[in-house]
Formats: sequence, C-alpha cells, structure tokens
Amino acid sequence: MATLAEVRSQYPQYNDMPDVALADALHQKFYADIPKDQFYKQVGLTAPAPQQMASQIPGQVSTSQARPEPTMQDKIMGYVETPAIVAGNIGRLVTTPIAKYGTEALVGWNTPQGMQAGQQAAQTVSNQFYQPRTETGPAVVGEMARVLGSVPPTPLTSAGTALSTLTGPAVRQASSLVAPSTTAQKMAALLKAPEPKMQGMGAASVDEALAREIRSREQGIRLTKGEKTQDLGQLQFESDIPKEKPELAKALIQFKEGQKGDILRRFEQLSNETGAEFADPTAYRKVGSIVDKTLVKQFDDKKSLVDQAYQKAREAGETKQVVDTAKLDQWLTDNAPEGISVPQIQTIKAKLDALKKATNGQITIDDIENLYQTAGSLSKPGEQSSVYMGRVKGVINDITEGAGGDLYRAARNQRKELANDFENTYRVAKLLGTRGGYGDRAVALDDVFSHVVLDGSLEEMRTVTKLLKKGGAEGQQAYAELQGQTIQYLKDQLTKNSSGQLSFAKLNNAIDTLDREDKLTYMFGKQGRETLVEVRDAVKDALVKPPGSVNYSNSGNVVMRGLDKLAELRFPLAKTASEMAEKSQLSKKVEEAIKYDAMTKALSK
Repeated sequence: MATLAEVRSQYPQYNDMPDVALADALHQKFYADIPKDQFYKQVGLTAPAPQQMASQIPGQVSTSQARPEPTMQDKIMGYVETPAIVAGNIGRLVTTPIAKYGTEALVGWNTPQGMQAGQQAAQTVSNQFYQPRTETGPAVVGEMARVLGSVPPTPLTSAGTALSTLTGPAVRQASSLVAPSTTAQKMAALLKAPEPKMQGMGAASVDEALAREIRSREQGIRLTKGEKTQDLGQLQFESDIPKEKPELAKALIQFKEGQKGDILRRFEQLSNETGAEFADPTAYRKVGSIVDKTLVKQFDDKKSLVDQAYQKAREAGETKQVVDTAKLDQWLTDNAPEGISVPQIQTIKAKLDALKKATNGQITIDDIENLYQTAGSLSKPGEQSSVYMGRVKGVINDITEGAGGDLYRAARNQRKELANDFENTYRVAKLLGTRGGYGDRAVALDDVFSHVVLDGSLEEMRTVTKLLKKGGAEGQQAYAELQGQTIQYLKDQLTKNSSGQLSFAKLNNAIDTLDREDKLTYMFGKQGRETLVEVRDAVKDALVKPPGSVNYSNSGNVVMRGLDKLAELRFPLAKTASEMAEKSQLSKKVEEAIKYDAMTKALSK
C-alpha cells in the first residue's frame, strides 16, 4: 500500500488536496474493509482525533497546537470561494492527466526523463487553476461531496473514470454555482461593511443573512427565510399564515416543529461530546452520587495515609512529648464571649480542662492531637462553628510546630495537605459534611451539581473540580458528568416554559450567568465556550423576533377569518381564479420561507 507522499509524487494533481481528504477518498474507494485508524497508519497519516467541544479538561498540559477558531468572516470567505474550488478541481482533474501523459509520451514513455517531464507539466497545468485561500473552502467542498454522496476523485483511476465519481447531484450542485471569474468581486461585495440603514427600513444586509445561514448550518438548526433575513414583512407572514390559513402553512408548521427538534438535538450532541454517561433531566441525583463517591474515596484514601503516618510516629514514641498549651488557653479566654453563640468553643475549653486534670497539666502531642480531631468533628461547613473550629486547629498547629521527631512532622504535613484540600474549603467540606452527627447530608445528592457549578464563584468551583481532575479515571469521569450536566442544565432552561415553547430568555440568562465569571471557559475551554455562544446565537435567530413581527393577540386574524366566512355566505360562488391564484402564491411563499438559501441568494447576485 502506497503512502500519501508516494501517491502525491506519482499524481501531483492531488497536491492541493488536504491529507485527511485524500486519505478518506482512498479509504472509501479501495480500502473500506480496513479500519480507518489502521489504514491511516499504513499510509503514513495520524488518525485525527474527533473534535469534541467539551471533552477537554482545562489545566491539563497539551503538547498539540490547536488551530485558531475561524472568524465569521473567514467562514463567509470559505463558503464564497467554494464554487471556484469546485470548478478548479474539476478543471484540474481533467487537464492535468492529459498534460502529464501527453508530455510523457512525447519525451519518452516510461523513461525517467519522460516521467519527470510529465510530472512537471501536470504541476504547471494544476497551478493555473484556482488555489484555495482559506481552510474553510476545502472543508465545505469535502462536506458537500460527503452529503451529496460523491466520492472525491481518486488518483488510481483514469481521468474519465475519476470524473465519473462525481455523482449527478454533485455535478448539478457545482454547475449551479457562480462562475469562478466573478468570485473575487462577489467575495469583496459580501464582506463589505453594510451601509447604515434607518431603523425598521428594509431587510438586513446580505452579509448578516449569510452569517446567520452559515451559523445555522454549523449548528444544525434550520431557519426560515424571515429568520435568516430578519425582514419584518417576511417574519409577519411566517407568523400569521399558520393562524390564518393552516392548511396552506402545513409545511411551515412542520418545519418549525423540526426546528425545535434541531435545537434540542444540538444540546444533546454537545452533552454526548463531553463523555458524560448520565446527562439527563432526571440524572441530577446520579451525577451528584458520582461526584460524591469520587470525593469521598479520595478523602478516605488520603485520610488513611495520614492515619498510617501518625501511627508510625506513635510507635516510634514521637507523640509522647509534652507541649505548652498557653497559646490555646489564651485564645479560649479571648473568645469566651463568642462561646455564647458558638457553643463549640465552650466544648473545646471543657475538653482541654479535662485533659489537664487527667494529666496534671502534662499535655502530650497525642493529647493535643485528640483535641484537634474533636475540633474537626464539631465544625459544620457554612456555619460559624466552621470558622472558629478552624482557628482552634490553627492554634494547635502552632503549638505542635517543631515538636516531635521527623515521622511526626511528616505526618503533620500530610494532615495539612488533607485539611487544605478537603476541610478548609467550604465547597468541598460541605459536600463531605453531615448534620448533627446523623447520616443527613449537608448537600443533597440532587443538589450537588448546583452546589459545585452554579452556586458560588469560579474559585470555589475550582476547589472541587481540581480534586476530581486529580482523581484518576473515576475523577475524570466525574468531571465529565459535571460537564455533561451543565449542557443538560442549559437545555433544561430552554424547555422551562409552561406553554411548551422554547424559552430563549432563560437560556440566555443561564449562559450569561455562567459566563460572567468565565465558568464556561474553565469547564469547556475557549473553543467549547465559543461553540456554546454560537449555539446560543443560532437559537436566538430561530426564536427571537423583532417587535411588530408577531401578532400575539391574534385579534386581526379573527377579524379576517370572520370576513372570509361572511364573503362565503354572500357570494357562495366566489371561488374565482384570483382566489386560486392567491392560494398558489401563498403556497409558493410558504415553500420559499422554508427553502430559502442565503448562500445561493448572495452568490447569484
């Protein structure tokens, strides 16, 4: 099996085709029975990883260089140059083999000189045709070929055979596009800044409609003509015709139902891309359980290591040293008034006094460590006791600083790390905490997602997620579940409407709230955040209508229908040719509303 480099060397007319596109063409045409990743390796190409908008975990080190996200202008230019690329590829496909084999025959068939001359002639001819200026253009051509069922020309067929691989639909699509000679002018016109318009006067500029067209295609969300152009009259028609003449607007009604499905499916796709297994409106408790299980396991594992370290220190006799508790005595005296509202302070004082009495004032490291554990058990995350018991533990740490031997000091350092990760951070401590010594959770499993992602600041969210990211495969999956449930949460905001209609306002508010502290970028990376914004904008194009374009009261329609009924009573034979013509005209307008293509419209002018 030849490598891509060998294929390009023998067939230079394919030098402009991207490696992945060329490899896909070869695989589809000749090697479909071989797994694609294995085929890629055999032809010397690394299989591209699927782009998943939310699967990356910020904070991990990556050695790959991500391509910058194309701007909307880049995308428009790519779509605009598509016809020139198609025409150039067809011309190159036909002429370069002729130049190659014709020159080779003249110089010397199957001789080194003839083969070299043929390759040079083919390259010269190939360079005469249009060369892509953007990355988007070739991508669009490849996608068009895939959708239309055409196989990209393969270098292992003759010119006539290769040309036949362009199926009828693809050829018709290519021939319907603009002549490449006018592409540059049209590109410049489309990308020209729109002239200022008076408010409410006419439709949106072509480039705005084209931007909506491209955005909707990328997100897989269909738009009507009015939604693409934002033309007030067209939007009014699309709003009124289903109410006035539902029998004529059946296709438009079905289109809008399909559009709703497009929007919901897009969120499902994004959720699946995170790698989450349980993202679902009913899965909040399941996701909470996964996160809780992961954190508890991490805490228990680290706590076990700390306990083992202390046990080694005890066995070595390093915890029998007597320590001075004067600092703790003074702190308890100074904070005695606070003990009225925080009874845990009084409990610590009583415990210390009991220890002094039992040991004749000879408090050892072991004794003070037991007091440290008591302070930890009395602390309730989110309450005043958590603040004051944290200070008690801090004083105890000061008392034991430098005491004992190396084993004890190592154990203390491990305990500090455990406290910093799990006990001294509110979001984590509350997830692990219980109330009143019973089994009641401080955070219900149903509320874990809100506690971690929605409530609190970005920094507080980091305190939980950074532990998950360091928690091995289970922790990574728990983080993916939070990502997937975040997408599900956004989808839920769309559907929280008693009327059954999608609510853009709630979706927009949810995205703005998460984005305000850069939570979207933290959770999904910069590219993932941009994808969510693009989805939000596409949903806005579909759902948000300018004032005056929708008749919410429907009173005008009621009057019009009443007049129609009156006319039928007074003139029972009024089914005139003009009425039939009007019906035909309305049907055509409905069809145009659901089939309007801003791309074709822009390029045909």
